Amino acid sequence: MPAPAAAASAPRPAPSSWEGAVGLTASYRPEYNGSSRQTLRLKPAIYLRWGRVAITNANDFAVRRADETGTSGLGVDVLNGDRFSMSGSLRYETGRKESSSDTLTGMGDIRPTVRARVAGTWRFGGPWRLVGSIGPDLIGHGGGTIGDLGLAWDRRLSPTTAWTVGTSMLLADRSYMRLYYGVDADQSVRSGYPVYQPGAGGRDVVLYTNIRHDFDREWTVLGGASTHRLVGPAADSPLTRAREGWGINAGIAWRFH
Repeated sequence: MPAPAAAASAPRPAPSSWEGAVGLTASYRPEYNGSSRQTLRLKPAIYLRWGRVAITNANDFAVRRADETGTSGLGVDVLNGDRFSMSGSLRYETGRKESSSDTLTGMGDIRPTVRARVAGTWRFGGPWRLVGSIGPDLIGHGGGTIGDLGLAWDRRLSPTTAWTVGTSMLLADRSYMRLYYGVDADQSVRSGYPVYQPGAGGRDVVLYTNIRHDFDREWTVLGGASTHRLVGPAADSPLTRAREGWGINAGIAWRFH
């Protein structure tokens, strides 16, 4: 019998001491969403948490599975119930370098910015959870507002191994779409692409799977794979050379308490 909603959403006590992890992550994915070329990226990763506050430089890199914020940056757990949880975070978004892909020649660099993110997770009965977030550009660098909505299925294969399968869709306003997928008159002259001014809409639909294994209290390995399809204004952009794409990732972490 399901627990009453009030009891299900009651916050759990937050940890009272420092804990963290350091490690290395690797990914093989498109040069940018819409690129037809793949690139290999290696990155050191770090995660630190004190009570409800956490900071990390890598998505889904955490001390414990239950602590994952789902995004890099500085985050805080606002509510952490059995059925519903909510968090807020600030993230440094690196933008995009023209030099990161030959396809972007003439498009110029996209400036870094700071993006806020408010995210919520609703857990159904059983292994299913619904997730969603919204994130505006806080410092006016033209990054607009993005949001996502997704559904995930979690299963524990053993006491030390967890598996997740999920799907999500990212939505963006006109400012974001024009910054990342639009071509203005000056860019058209420099790049040779036709002028393109997209509106708001979906960016892509993603299907992903992740697995995580704890060797012991200190060492953890993780891996995953994903495939995506660009939709709407992003799919129609002259910068989009491939509407479908895929990626794989792996990592190893040493945890400390």
